[in-house]
Amino acid sequence: MKTFSFILCLFFFSTAHAYTVHGKKWGDPTFGTGATVSYSFMTGGQTCDTATCSSLDSFMPSGFQEQIKKAFNAWSSVANLHFEEVADDGAEFNATTNSGDIRIGGESIDGKSHVLAHAYYPSNNYSAAGDIHFDTSETWAIDNLVDGISIFWVALHEIGHSLGLGHSDASKSVMGPYYNPSLSGLQPDDIAGIQYLYGANISAVPVPAAFWLLGSALIGLCGIRRKTPHYN
Repeated sequence: MKTFSFILCLFFFSTAHAYTVHGKKWGDPTFGTGATVSYSFMTGGQTCDTATCSSLDSFMPSGFQEQIKKAFNAWSSVANLHFEEVADDGAEFNATTNSGDIRIGGESIDGKSHVLAHAYYPSNNYSAAGDIHFDTSETWAIDNLVDGISIFWVALHEIGHSLGLGHSDASKSVMGPYYNPSLSGLQPDDIAGIQYLYGANISAVPVPAAFWLLGSALIGLCGIRRKTPHYN
């Protein structure tokens, strides 16, 4: 069950790395310990922030679920994380719910080519914790990035926020604040940050990591923008 209350988007800096981490994580609050995190796809029709939430299938191309699952798998391939998809119960945004820890939906954020998506940090104190909203105004794409914004890349960045990572100052990292599809996978700074929070993948089988992403800090949430678009 989740309850309501907002927190400030605060960061704590590591002296050894450019990554930043939020003060909370999923599971055991001790940094370096693993967690099981559930997620669900919102049904739409709820009120998100000041706009109406949309289901992703109402504005994204077929196959979006696989792209988002691939982004979750990229993080779990390098960290002690296990993700489980569950059914969404259709509860209002930021209300008590039996849906996933991370609820994923769409929202009209600020029009085309500005903030691409935003995510809320993990917390035990409010239901919106971890939730991700993709901007319904963008043109979303599976593979052909000439035709739109990569669902996978943006999901990868926003999931990083949902897990407790802030924006990174590293020149090349998924958790940098701007959309950068030139990166082909999670970068060393991204991996160091997520392993600081949850520890390394205990399987000890090296799996190629997956891609990069977004940023801009707001109360309780962060996202990504384009430089020519960016995240929140």
